[in-house]
Amino acid sequence: MNDVKVRQVLRRSYELDHERYAVGVELQPYKLTGVVVGSDGVVMARARRHLTVMEEKEVVKRVAELAGDLVDDRLGCAFPRSRVCVGVQVGGPVDPDTGTVLHLVNGPDDHRHEKPPPYEWVGYPLGAELASMMGCATAVENDAHAFTAYEQSLGVGRTSATFGVVLVRDGVGAGMVVRGERIFAPMEFGHLQVWQRGRICDCGMRGCIESQVGNRALTAVVKERTGRELDGLEAAIALADGNDPQAGDAAAAFRKAGTSIARGIATLLTTFGPTHVVVYAAKDLLVGGPGHRAANSFLQAMRKFPAHTFHISRDCQIVTKPLDAVRGAHGAALIALQSCFDVRLQPR
Repeated sequence: MNDVKVRQVLRRSYELDHERYAVGVELQPYKLTGVVVGSDGVVMARARRHLTVMEEKEVVKRVAELAGDLVDDRLGCAFPRSRVCVGVQVGGPVDPDTGTVLHLVNGPDDHRHEKPPPYEWVGYPLGAELASMMGCATAVENDAHAFTAYEQSLGVGRTSATFGVVLVRDGVGAGMVVRGERIFAPMEFGHLQVWQRGRICDCGMRGCIESQVGNRALTAVVKERTGRELDGLEAAIALADGNDPQAGDAAAAFRKAGTSIARGIATLLTTFGPTHVVVYAAKDLLVGGPGHRAANSFLQAMRKFPAHTFHISRDCQIVTKPLDAVRGAHGAALIALQSCFDVRLQPR
């Protein structure tokens, strides 16, 4: 056996005895994105799968298949499951201590050509079910917290010890890192009430951030302002960006959405004093310039956050990043490494 093969065998033996790995999975409606990372936090492989249904047990089965395939393809079928953990992040409130999805539901105003069937998870033990099926440790977290974990190790956490992350998807979530420690408590950022006499939110309260912001709310607000039938956020953005007589009315909805986020950011500033806030959203909401009336309206209003906060807290930088499912899955893997194996990555 030559020296190269000897080193490969020794490396493989070391991996079997020492290395820890994590599979991170982002669970979004009807799709999965997965990555496998080593204890150094580097992504080694990735994969995507579509889901035909969102029934709980079927989703667990598909997550297990995706995670198993990633482990088998990258580490080998014989790699011990005791050296692997799985982290899953979902777009809803969870109990990370028990791995329970508290509530996951598709929106009542889900505008699509082919509207998917309704689904609703309430108090579902996703972590326990997945652990039972795979035979390895698991972690379950909210999607905004997963993006926050990613930023802590691989994003703004490299230069800032205290920062926030705002995630704009169907709804709006947030996470915080304070003095280098991620806050584990749930942050219902989207349900901060920022308008005294605002729209009624899906949650039943009035004036929440999510009554104006998020793919569902923004589409609904533009529809209310213009009376147009719209097939999702892209259609709402196209209306605001075009030459239609009602483009200005549509743009006003994006302006108010930006103000809603600005008022939410002001609350984070007043409470925690972050030096940076990272805003993840659809690319078309974040790329301004000529012809991008929706993004211009949203960004300009959002960047006026200093007007809504205590003057001592205004020294904060807003960083915008387009949504990326791989980052969300990567963050879920980093959370799993920490919670299951106590592997803590330093920002780099």
